[in-house]
Amino acid sequence: MPKPTFFKLADSKRKQFLLEAYKEFSYNAYEGASITSLVKSLGIAKGSVYQYFSDKEELYHYLVNEANKQLSQLLDKACNYNGEDFFEWYNKLLLVEVKFYLSFPQYALLFQKLLAESANPQRALAQEIEETWMSRISANLHGSLNDSPINDILLLRSPLLIFELLTVKLNLNKLIESGDRVLLESNELVAICSAWANKLSKGLLVKQYR
Repeated sequence: MPKPTFFKLADSKRKQFLLEAYKEFSYNAYEGASITSLVKSLGIAKGSVYQYFSDKEELYHYLVNEANKQLSQLLDKACNYNGEDFFEWYNKLLLVEVKFYLSFPQYALLFQKLLAESANPQRALAQEIEETWMSRISANLHGSLNDSPINDILLLRSPLLIFELLTVKLNLNKLIESGDRVLLESNELVAICSAWANKLSKGLLVKQYR
């Protein structure tokens, strides 16, 4: 949790701080991210960061949790399950989350690096994120997962995997640096997410009725 001084910053300064912090942890894995690099990009004294956060780990956890909170709030609002076909709902979930990642690519890169972490406490944080996502999925899947760990992983990583496929042709570093959002034609994005959900549907259903 940030120190009270962080919330006393002017909005513009706090937003700039977070923008640069997300860049630092999106470009680099946790161990490679540097407070020294962060303050250099901000043009502030290194001690200033420690007026806002106790240490690098606290800052990192705040960034991850804030990104995840924004995503969760969006999914709660836009993807409430109403008893429809699971894969129709899941397709909508994919679409909303991938749009979110395209709008905020620094969050997607942050999550990608987090899910690749093997060291504690970063791994523990990754597991919390994974469990939050899987609980949303499994609550509506009605037992279709059964004992299929490969498909569990696909369900867990699907939005990030789609994001990776989409960004083969995009310069993510440039986008993050400029703060621009990635815009794709809606019908193109719908087609990509639908195709992925369809593949996943066939894989799960074959597994379920084997």
